[in-house]
Amino acid sequence: MKRTIVTFVVVAIATALVFAIITGGGRPKGEADTASQAAPASNQSPSTGSTNEAAAPAATAVPAATTATDATAAAAAQAAPAATAPAVKQPVWQAKPAAAASGSMIVGGPLTDADARIQLELTARGAGIARVLFAHQWKTAKARVAAERAMAGKGEFPSDDERYRLEPIDTIVGQSVPLLAVNSLMVDGIAVNMFAAAGGAPIWAAAGDGAFETVVHDEAGAPIIKARRAFTVSGHELRITQSVESLDGKEHRVRWIHYGPGDLTLESGSLMDIRRFMIGALLSEKRDPGQSIVLSNDTSMVRSSVVSQLEAGQWDLWPTAASTADQRTLSWFGTTNRYFALAIHSGLDNEKGIPSLRAAPAVERIQAQFGDPVATGLPIFTVVTSGEQVVAPGAAASMRLGVYAGPLERRVLLDEQPMSTLGMIGMIVYEMGGCCTFCTFSWLANGLVVFLGLLHDWVVFDWGLAIIALTILVRLALHPLTRSSQISIARFSKQMASLKPELDALQKRFPGDKARMQQEQMRLYREKGMNPLGCLGGLAPMVLQMPIWMALYAVLYIAFELRQQPAFFGVFQAISPDWAFLNDLSAPDRFIALPISVNLYLFTLESINLVPLLMGVVFWLQQKYSAPPTTALTPEQEQQQKIMKVMMPIMFPIMLYNAPSGLTLYIATSTFIGFLESKRIRAQIETMDLLKAGEGGGKGLFGGAFARALEQAQAKAQAKQRGGR
Repeated sequence: MKRTIVTFVVVAIATALVFAIITGGGRPKGEADTASQAAPASNQSPSTGSTNEAAAPAATAVPAATTATDATAAAAAQAAPAATAPAVKQPVWQAKPAAAASGSMIVGGPLTDADARIQLELTARGAGIARVLFAHQWKTAKARVAAERAMAGKGEFPSDDERYRLEPIDTIVGQSVPLLAVNSLMVDGIAVNMFAAAGGAPIWAAAGDGAFETVVHDEAGAPIIKARRAFTVSGHELRITQSVESLDGKEHRVRWIHYGPGDLTLESGSLMDIRRFMIGALLSEKRDPGQSIVLSNDTSMVRSSVVSQLEAGQWDLWPTAASTADQRTLSWFGTTNRYFALAIHSGLDNEKGIPSLRAAPAVERIQAQFGDPVATGLPIFTVVTSGEQVVAPGAAASMRLGVYAGPLERRVLLDEQPMSTLGMIGMIVYEMGGCCTFCTFSWLANGLVVFLGLLHDWVVFDWGLAIIALTILVRLALHPLTRSSQISIARFSKQMASLKPELDALQKRFPGDKARMQQEQMRLYREKGMNPLGCLGGLAPMVLQMPIWMALYAVLYIAFELRQQPAFFGVFQAISPDWAFLNDLSAPDRFIALPISVNLYLFTLESINLVPLLMGVVFWLQQKYSAPPTTALTPEQEQQQKIMKVMMPIMFPIMLYNAPSGLTLYIATSTFIGFLESKRIRAQIETMDLLKAGEGGGKGLFGGAFARALEQAQAKAQAKQRGGR
């Protein structure tokens, strides 16, 4: 019976944690109900305050009724929905192309160059980015392999459609919004539409490579200012220079209002939505006089938190009441999905070439809003308001904006500038999100990814072998505890068998007095030097491995370094380039692809995955051949044991069927080593006299602690019972 309880507890804990990770983090369809209940996006966003934005999607902006210097009134007005904003008559200023309007242009590349990182396709619509194409990042492992062969001169590159990209994924009021597109300019307190004219006609015109410009006219048609936006690419870093020139001989006060990083694409095959809104901030000068430390751990938010905030009518992402009270300064703001990020900051100093740690004046305020409802919920857009620029009469003023568009790769974020100085490594968070955030052990995951990298780079040079090497090292470290635990279980079973006649006699003596029966049992255990809960020590190896399983799950699911990485030097792809088996350790192993997909509720069956099935076989072998000696069981207990032996070989493969193949490889390898280890320990146990005191070790840490706790609890219960009489 004790073994039944132990096994059941192990299976229950493991199953609950694995199931929580797979389903508790929030599946992509988790917000579908919100989409059906929420109002349209035009009613879910803060006020634009503009009478000149008939062709522009709703966006956050300083209301036209306020002046550029009336910051307090502006902040109050921005917090109100559009329906409550008062109608204020204001001058009608319009932006018109300074030259012939243009559709799009390309910046960066060519993508087939070894040194290329990204390429931009720009659009005149809001002078934004239609898409960011990556030179060496691909949608599938198959495309990655083909590209690597092409780089070696052994074939052709896949089409650009196979390249990974960042691009608009949803709409606002039916309109697609290019990345970082300009919504409007606040000129002397007047909001001027800078997105698109009525009917969708472009406002911006090409003004050289990677540059757009437009001219703002007053109601009489006279030019007031010229606005210019220019893009350059360096590695994964985009540099946007926004400039305003006074054309009418007057001083003007200008704020840029543009869309910021919003929802990124939900990765294909994602088991859960782990997208985040990331904020890097400087502590107050009192806490960090040097203003050199950028923190993001307590200012960033999972996407579901932002959804809840918007549903409550709270639009501000920065500044917040907490950041203002703590006197924090914004450094950067970005959004992430499973493997990629889009983040903005103030850009590089043109003279020194180093990044400013303060996002101002390029970014002063960040607000969020819902877009149009889609099947998976309400998409989230952000709108950025810059600080105010004063443009002298007949002069020009410029403002820099830096953008990181790249992978969540440790090497890039730690070693390359300006990401390293800005502390953007904080965008990598090894947590699954949702209710299972606490059980993914992000601190352990950080250590695991570094250790796995060392094994890969310096020892085995293959990620699959690195995972197996990690498994072996963990099992070696736990071997003394495993051996002690199994001996404790065997000793307890042996002792229980020897005490059975005396326990039966106690049951006959106290058939109706349960409390007295327990007291006499404890007395008997103490007299025989027996630990009644020593068998629970057998849980220790499993319990200690669970954090590793969970942390490794997060690493294999999130770590960019393992994205599309094959196991065993790609030997299966060498056999057949089209064979997807173990070509991506962050995805299911895909031993045999199925022609159709079948929804089985717990997972979608798209392929025959071999490693989880082998894992089930290994679990069955361990249950069948490595069970330690036990006492004679009743028919009912034997039936329970049989059920438990069936549960683990079936339950774990089902729960982990679509888990990353690297994780199932780890668990299968660990279980197989445990099977061999248990057989060897069992052979040693058979040579021991388990009833002899001290043979094979003492009670053990876990068993002794449990026994002491039980004795203390019983003593308190007895004292309470005596006091109640």
